[in-house]
Amino acid sequence: MLIVDRLNLIVNEINQFLKGSYLNRIECLNEYDYIFRFSRAKEKSIFISLNVRNPFIELLTKKYNFSSSSSFYIKLKAKLLNACLTNAYVLNNDNIIVLEFNKTTDTYDKVHYKLIFEIFKSNPNLILLNDNKIEEAFRFKGIDTHHPIVKNMIYESPIKVGDSKELQEKDTTYWKNYVASLEQKYLSDKYKFINVEIKRKLKSLTKKVEKIKEDQLEAQNKLVYKDYGDYFLTILSEVKRGDSYFDYYGTNVKINETYSPSDNLNYLYKTYKKAKLTIQSTKEYLDKTLDEISYLNSILSSLDYLNDDDYQELLLELLDKKIVKNHGQKKPKNIKNAAKPYFISFNNIRIGFGKNSLQNDKLTFDYARKDDYFLHIKNNHGNHVIIFDSNPTDEVIKFALQFCVFLSHQKDGEVIYAKVKTIKKGNQPGLVKLSNYESYNIKSIDYDFEEIITKAGRF
Repeated sequence: MLIVDRLNLIVNEINQFLKGSYLNRIECLNEYDYIFRFSRAKEKSIFISLNVRNPFIELLTKKYNFSSSSSFYIKLKAKLLNACLTNAYVLNNDNIIVLEFNKTTDTYDKVHYKLIFEIFKSNPNLILLNDNKIEEAFRFKGIDTHHPIVKNMIYESPIKVGDSKELQEKDTTYWKNYVASLEQKYLSDKYKFINVEIKRKLKSLTKKVEKIKEDQLEAQNKLVYKDYGDYFLTILSEVKRGDSYFDYYGTNVKINETYSPSDNLNYLYKTYKKAKLTIQSTKEYLDKTLDEISYLNSILSSLDYLNDDDYQELLLELLDKKIVKNHGQKKPKNIKNAAKPYFISFNNIRIGFGKNSLQNDKLTFDYARKDDYFLHIKNNHGNHVIIFDSNPTDEVIKFALQFCVFLSHQKDGEVIYAKVKTIKKGNQPGLVKLSNYESYNIKSIDYDFEEIITKAGRF
């Protein structure tokens, strides 16, 4: 199919469902993406994307729970809102769609508008004409350009160069993914500070781990001071105040020349005891720090699947733990559903998963039964996954294993598979201790989990 043929199909559908209806809502999702909603066929709306990489137009049924603004959007809204769509067509058999509107002003004047969408890669444009004169534009262009767009100038379409190109599968895939990712991009930008502060905290903790390991290595090297002390005791009568070292089987061991021999003996044993205590204390400190790093990494790995409520729940958790600062946002109140995990269904079996550490804990230790099955990506960060069935079929197990890999942002990997009754809580929320499990190597993902996860429910 040619691209222009696809555009003709879209305008035919617009005329079929929306012609003669009123534009009762315009939404600006971001700088480049706009939605036009009409009084008729409310389940359908016109989506226009002016992204320079691959601009496109679609009829969408999807609704978004967020909005943005821009000066162009405000002007477009002021001019076109409540106008009646009278026609849609492809201009000059080119990548240009025209939407015609009639609007009655407050003074009962009739205004005829045309909204021109030039769908050109690297140079898309949305232009509003009033009786064929340019009134507003997404991008104005100077008179010295090959296709000038100047206010109050009569619009002339660009000269068509060559035949319309074939529609590529990569284009349709791009458009589908683009539409699906819009909300996530908005949320990622809105809550960018969470990502930034977690990464800053991880950087600090990583440096802390390096320092702990340096201290451990230094302490490990000083355990030999016990041997020094034992040997020094055997030669104590030969050592005098003022000696700065003693010979230990060919190694000169430094001592304090201002100390008495017995004080130097105490110094050697104290150095050993301090090193031993350092190794013990730093091991606990290192384990705690590594658990915190794992906890924060597990949060980062789940950010791509969070909705606005999930982000609010996560923000509350991180504020309470003093991991992030507020950044001027209102602190979320105790959110009633914060701990409720999610689930999808496959062959009438529920597959549960958490989106944050609290949900992971609740899913595994409160919602799951002891004979259900626990899954988690091995040696990586990811969500808890529970098969709510004590005897799942091979098909259900395969589905859940692949879902676990998908949630961890991997294309393949090894997945832990264990009875819930063998799982114990770890030292940080969302972390677990395993005693007995199997593991499966997953080499590919066969299901469209991007689509499946959009239909997830909550317990």
